[in-house]
Amino acid sequence: MSYKIGIDVDGVLRDFCGTITDVIQKKYPEYIPENFNGIQSWFIDRDFDCTMDQLKQIYWYDDVDTIMGNGWPMYGQIKQMYDLFDWAENNGHTLVCVTSQRPHARQYTLKWLGNYGLNFETVYFRRGKDKWKVDVDYLIDDSPENYHFWKQGRGMEHGFILRDAPYNQDIDTKVRIHNLEEIKNIIK
Repeated sequence: MSYKIGIDVDGVLRDFCGTITDVIQKKYPEYIPENFNGIQSWFIDRDFDCTMDQLKQIYWYDDVDTIMGNGWPMYGQIKQMYDLFDWAENNGHTLVCVTSQRPHARQYTLKWLGNYGLNFETVYFRRGKDKWKVDVDYLIDDSPENYHFWKQGRGMEHGFILRDAPYNQDIDTKVRIHNLEEIKNIIK
């Protein structure tokens, strides 16, 4: 059986948390609290000494090219994506990108994907609350909110594969992965 598999960008392929932390440490050190231990919360303003509006100004506007266009990849995931493209082709599966990006910043994510040669058949730009509506059999995502939207919208957890992160530990799911290679054992 062949499947259509959706893969999120931030937190799955691109290291949004690591990149924004680096930008803040270099350009906005006053936002780094004394006891900073990395991003631990889905609501990242809880981890910094600033408001969510100030953070959004950084990653959606002032430093969008650095964070979205040239952000770091998640460790080891680019190589694994190349392997997944081969695996999908050999097994009749289709890999698509399903990501939530603001319209003015989508070009940066497309640039980022292109820089790494991640040539998805299709890139769907959907708000997190609407990702469950995309015609995919599986979605690999790190967002605790998107997990809940998927479960509510589809009426079940099946098909949602949670990419493990510090900020989604409270999600009690049957399918959690630490790297993309693991999906080969889930999707057979």
